Amino acid sequence: MNSWRLLLRYGGWRLFVSAGFGLAAGAALAALMRLVHRVLTLPAAETAGAAPAFLGFLALYFAGTLAAEYLLTDAAERLQWELRRKMLRQIVAAPLRQLEAAGFARLHGLLSRDVHDVAEFLRQIPDVTINFAIAGGCLAYMAWLSPAVFAFNLGFIVLAAGCYLLPQRAVRRLGLQAGAAWDRQMAQVAYALHGLKSLQLSRARRRGFFRDHFSPAGDGLRRLNRRTRLLHVLTERTAEILVLGNVGCLLFALPRLIDLSPATATGLLLAAMFARQPLKDSLALVGRTQRLQVAVRRLRDADLDPFAPELPPESPEPPASFRELALERVTFRYEGDHGQPGFAAGPFNLRLRAGEIVFVVGGNGAGKTTFAKLLCGLYPPAEGTVAIDGSTVADADGRTRLAARFAAVFPDDPLFDCLLGAEPDALRTSAPRWLATLGLEKKLSLAGTAFSTVDLSQGQRRRLLLLGAILENRPILLLDEWAADQDPAFRHCFYRELLPQLRADGKTVVVITHDDRYFDAADRVIKLDGGEIVPAA
Repeated sequence: MNSWRLLLRYGGWRLFVSAGFGLAAGAALAALMRLVHRVLTLPAAETAGAAPAFLGFLALYFAGTLAAEYLLTDAAERLQWELRRKMLRQIVAAPLRQLEAAGFARLHGLLSRDVHDVAEFLRQIPDVTINFAIAGGCLAYMAWLSPAVFAFNLGFIVLAAGCYLLPQRAVRRLGLQAGAAWDRQMAQVAYALHGLKSLQLSRARRRGFFRDHFSPAGDGLRRLNRRTRLLHVLTERTAEILVLGNVGCLLFALPRLIDLSPATATGLLLAAMFARQPLKDSLALVGRTQRLQVAVRRLRDADLDPFAPELPPESPEPPASFRELALERVTFRYEGDHGQPGFAAGPFNLRLRAGEIVFVVGGNGAGKTTFAKLLCGLYPPAEGTVAIDGSTVADADGRTRLAARFAAVFPDDPLFDCLLGAEPDALRTSAPRWLATLGLEKKLSLAGTAFSTVDLSQGQRRRLLLLGAILENRPILLLDEWAADQDPAFRHCFYRELLPQLRADGKTVVVITHDDRYFDAADRVIKLDGGEIVPAA
C-alpha cells in the first residue's frame, strides 16, 4: 500500500523504534492490570509487597510512551518538512501549463492540508502501538483465565471491526469530494485576499462574492465534512456500544452460562474494562487510515510522486551568451472546454537579435503573454521550431537552456523580501547604481541580498522586481506590462533613460506595452491581434 510505504520511507528507523517503545509501554500497562487483579485477590496484609512492582510498571509505561511519542513527533515533523520540500521542488520543475491547469489553490491545499494529514497519521502511531499492546495483553490474560470467555469476546471484537470496515469506501469517496471542495474554498480565500481593495470598495461585489460563491461553497464543504464525521461517529459509537455490551455480558449473562469463580470473574471484568478504550482507539485507526489514503491519492492525482528520486541540487548556471533567437512557425493552443476549441496563438515568425529593444503591442487577449512565454521557453510550442544561436530547442533541456538567457518580470509576480538569483558580481558592482537609477536609494537599503523593507507602493515594488531581474545578469530582459504601475514621471524615465542604459549594459530588452506615445523608443514594434503577428500601424 502506497500509504504505508510512504510512512516507512519517511519514518525510517524511528518508526520501528517508536513502535517498540509503544509496545513495551502497552505491555507494562497490561501487566499493571494483571498486578491490580492479583492485589485485589490478596489479603490486605500481603498487598504492600506489590507496591514496588506497581511503581516499576508505571515508570516503564511513562518512559515508553515518552520515548515513542518523542521519536514519532520528530519523524512526523521531518516527514512534513521533507515531503513539502520535495513536492514543492517537483511543482517548480513541472511544466508551467500543467500547473496552471491544475490550479494554484489546489497545489497550495496539497502542500498544506494533505501533507499535514500524512504527518498527523505518523504522529498517532505511538498511541496505536500502545493501544494494541494493552488490548493484546488484556486479551491474552483473558484467554489464560477462560478460553471460552476469550472466544466470546473475540466475536464482539470482530463484530465491532466490521462496523468500522463496512462504510470505509463511502468515507474515502466523501474525503476526495471534501478535498476538492476545500480546494475551491481556498481559491476563493486567495481571491478575497488578493482582491481586497475591490471587495472593500463595492458592497455589491462583496454581497455577490459571499452570497453566491463563498457561502455556497462553504456550505457544501461543511455538509461533506459533516457527513464524513457522522459516519466516523456512527461507526465509533457502534463499536463502543458493542465493547460495552461485552462488559455487560460478562456481568450478567456469562456467569449464568459458564461456571466462573469470583476471582476469575473479577479478572475477566478488569481485563475487559482495561481493554475497552484501547480497543476503541485501535479500531479508530481504520478511519485515520482513510484520511491518509485520501491525502496520498490527491498527491498522486496531481502527478506529485513522494517516491520519486530526490532532484539533484541545482548547480550555478554558466554564463549564457546570446546572438540571435529565432521562432519559425511556432504555434501554441490552449485546451478547450465543453467541446469547444481552445485559444490558438501563432504561427509566430521572429528573429530577435542581441542589443535590440523590441516592443510587443496589441489589445487585451491578443496573445502577448502567451507569445512571451513561448519566447522564453515557459511554454513548449505545439508546432514549429525555436532556435537559440542556431541551435534548435527540441526538448525540456533545450527549453532550460533557452530560459537561462532570460530574466523576466510578469504582471502577477510577487515580491520576495530579498533578491533571489542575483549574480554576485552584479550585486556588488551594480546594485547601488541601479537602486539610485530606480529612485529607491532613499526608500530602502540592501544588507547582502535582503531588503530593509518591502513596505512600498505598487510602482516601487515593481521597480524592486526589475532590480532583481537586472542583477540576474542575463542577456535578455523580458518585461510584461512593467510600466503600467509607474507614475507618469517614472514611466517617462523608463522609456527615455532606463532602456538606453540597459542597452548600454549589453541587454536585449523585450517590452510588452500599451504606451503608444513611446513606441519610438524601440528598434522594432511587433503587433499581435487574435494570437497572430500583424503589420504594425
